[in-house]
Amino acid sequence: MLTLLVSAAVAAPTHAEMEAAAWADVGTAKHSEVGTVTIKKVTLQGIECYEGSAVTDVAPSKLLAVVADVEGAVRWSSAGVTEAKLLSNSGGILEYYQYLDVPGWTFAADRFWFLKSTTEDTGDHAALRWSPLTNGGGHTEVYAKVKAEHPDAIEPTANVGSWIFDKKDDGTHVKYQVCTLPGGSIPTSIQNAATKKTLPDTVGDVVREARRR
Repeated sequence: MLTLLVSAAVAAPTHAEMEAAAWADVGTAKHSEVGTVTIKKVTLQGIECYEGSAVTDVAPSKLLAVVADVEGAVRWSSAGVTEAKLLSNSGGILEYYQYLDVPGWTFAADRFWFLKSTTEDTGDHAALRWSPLTNGGGHTEVYAKVKAEHPDAIEPTANVGSWIFDKKDDGTHVKYQVCTLPGGSIPTSIQNAATKKTLPDTVGDVVREARRR
């Protein structure tokens, strides 16, 4: 008989708090696909949150189609997503599971998450905002199966974020925001440094795939 251990989530910022926050610039990075990526951060609810932003010539709707393709992330994301399953899709509300294979040299455990995302698309504006499904939400059988198959993997204790795409005179402004506590034994400071470092590739992956399509 399988005993399912439940995850203890912590309080996390709301999307409204994230979008209204006074984000502070912490630097820029160059990416071959999007040029300059501006990196910002802010602390909300005790969590260090990060934002990556850039400008591209790709339309908001095409970018949204990529980030909403949760199963396709296995193909187009360089983050290390090796498993992904769309569990439900109703009226622009997606529920899904993804598994992140963390490189062994980091000495960190693999991660997985069950998320609920809402999407919106008005043509010149598109967005996808996600928050966690506690203990898999209504997908208890899938959640139990993932826990059984990956007993050493860790589910983040906080995981809230968004993709926002706005068309303006100089192109589409891409904004990626994430507030997460990855959990595990690796110090939060190192996890935050890794998030900051990978932001340009996260933004670039989406733009590259949108162009490919």
